[in-house]
Amino acid sequence: MPLKPNLTRFTNGGVYCTETYLLCDAGRLRFALVGSLSLGVPAGVYSGSITGAVRFSDDPPKLPAVKVTKDQDYCGEILPNQTYVIESNGGLKNVVVFIESAPPGKAADAQKENFLYNEGCRYVPRVMALQRGERLHVKSNDPKLHIPHGYLGNRTVFNLSLPFKGTSIDATSRIRQPGILKVVCDTHAWMLGFVHVFNHPYFAVTDDQGTFSIADLPAGTYVLKAWRKDGGVKSQEITVPDVGEVRDGGQDGGQA
Repeated sequence: MPLKPNLTRFTNGGVYCTETYLLCDAGRLRFALVGSLSLGVPAGVYSGSITGAVRFSDDPPKLPAVKVTKDQDYCGEILPNQTYVIESNGGLKNVVVFIESAPPGKAADAQKENFLYNEGCRYVPRVMALQRGERLHVKSNDPKLHIPHGYLGNRTVFNLSLPFKGTSIDATSRIRQPGILKVVCDTHAWMLGFVHVFNHPYFAVTDDQGTFSIADLPAGTYVLKAWRKDGGVKSQEITVPDVGEVRDGGQDGGQA
């Protein structure tokens, strides 16, 4: 289904506003990207903050539980299927929202630490994002051998051995370029996670309510994108003006 923006422009007391909604099709499932954008008003400071939510407008498919094929004594026989984590109001977790071709923005904080946990024989968080230059630690909270194996495309980025509970390895030096790292476990075939690495700070991952926030975006016109595993990438053009406010209000969608 093609993207269908609906744009209305108006002024209110000198404040420039835009209302728009975007319906996105993810195969036989649909979600709507909704949100609001607000712009800081101090003189000479042109920096926008995007807040919003990603929601499903359909019921999720009924997927089977994940069958555990090793270490059942600790991992159990089955695990919940986390392909779709949807809140009661339709908010969708683990969607990566980001600005395409974004300006460089602030340099990465080399002291910021991000942790990918092996916990309960799955990756926690299942989807995460970081700016290249930040630190990534891969840690096991399980008393079983895990071998996290991260791929960028078909290329191995890291292949780590975590034999004991509490073992942690700093994988930062192995991350040399942006992209989506797919992380599997060479000892537990069902384990799957994703680490999105960006060259800029304009990204977020939706939380348990499906909400997100991207701060300090300079004035300009951008393409806002939303990525979900199995749902591909959906796009919407947004404009952050030099002054004033932008509001992007959405609604859950059906078929176009």
